[in-house]
Amino acid sequence: MKTISLTEFNQNPSRATRLADDDEVVIMRRGSAAYRLTRIADEPTDPVEALVRAGLLAPPRKTRRATERRTAPTTADVGAALDDDRSRLDG
Repeated sequence: MKTISLTEFNQNPSRATRLADDDEVVIMRRGSAAYRLTRIADEPTDPVEALVRAGLLAPPRKTRRATERRTAPTTADVGAALDDDRSRLDG
């Protein structure tokens, strides 16, 4: 925690915000703490991302988009699609 005077804060607010990037800054008025300046962290909106940032969950090793997932054609026969895949994979 760092402390600066109210006069110093008024004369150089950008320095105070730079200090607040690293740690909490207490602004003193006439020798006593009057204000606290802290940086607002970018909070993730995704609960899984919040758990990853907190270290409670390991991030996925590989992510796959929903559009990359393979789906069977809806108009074709499923058996024919499986036969096509087998013949393609067998060589």
